[in-house]
Amino acid sequence: MTRKVVTRAPHREVGIVNAAWLLDHEVEHESYLEKRFIMVALSCPVVLDIVHQPFEVWLGPDNTHKYTPDFLITFANGDKVVIEVKPEVFLKENEVRLTAARSHLAGLGYIFLIVTEKHIDAHGLSSRALLLMRYGRLFISASDALKCRQILEDQFRGNAIVRDLVEHGVSEATIWNLVATHHFRVPAGLNVSDRETVSINHSQEDCHAFFRTWLGLA
Repeated sequence: MTRKVVTRAPHREVGIVNAAWLLDHEVEHESYLEKRFIMVALSCPVVLDIVHQPFEVWLGPDNTHKYTPDFLITFANGDKVVIEVKPEVFLKENEVRLTAARSHLAGLGYIFLIVTEKHIDAHGLSSRALLLMRYGRLFISASDALKCRQILEDQFRGNAIVRDLVEHGVSEATIWNLVATHHFRVPAGLNVSDRETVSINHSQEDCHAFFRTWLGLA
């Protein structure tokens, strides 16, 4: 769940997202945009962990400029990516600093991605991610979850349209809870509807490439 706001200012929100169905820790955020990014990231089936402001680095020829990345994401295959969440309007004025950060982090072995509201909110993605989080909070019994998985595997060979699973006696709430908890997955686009295709989440592919596709990054 999303917990109580710590402080509030115009266009900003400092708070905590608690996704206990996926993570064993809370994730802090310092703006509405960061909050929406966290939800979108957690909806992606290849994301294993997300940490806010994971470390500090010093930039510039004399190491005099401190830079703190917004997030560090760990994927299911163990790969990691550093994320800067920035409103599109502020990219130009921060170009030099972000270019320096990208170069420095590359030297440390990190991939660096800049994510804006154009990615986070594209085609209602953040709104659908919020809906998926609501399903994640639901209590689904172990027997109902097992039954759903068995039907998907035995009757549909691990890949089915949601409404077809429902016709076999599975509730939509159970299906979407299993998507939210990353037992099942859906294609990039996250269409939370009975026409969407769900499958067993194995997360064995190139997780970084899939994450970029999830966010619509070129």
